[in-house]
Amino acid sequence: TGGDEINVPCYDQDQQTQQDLRKAGRTLEQAIGHWVDATHDRLRSIGKTPVVWEEMVLEHNITLKNDTVALVWISSQHAASIAAKNVRIVHAPADYFYFDCG
Repeated sequence: TGGDEINVPCYDQDQQTQQDLRKAGRTLEQAIGHWVDATHDRLRSIGKTPVVWEEMVLEHNITLKNDTVALVWISSQHAASIAAKNVRIVHAPADYFYFDCG
């Protein structure tokens, strides 16, 4: 369900987004969490496993259910901190597995 490279300043500066957030009584982080919950519930209802990028765990601190998988892609050093939050991982960090970065 994504979550990588969310451009928070873009949402912070967008008048329509800010208006919608105020109307819903949510912060951007709360809105992201709400979207993740709704999307993951729908995926589970059709027998699928929710997958997110590591930023959802480390930067946005989204509460994820135990069946969610996080893709560790930025750095191998992030794997342990994500696993410590009881989130399953796919370990494919740029420092080892990206031909143009590692």
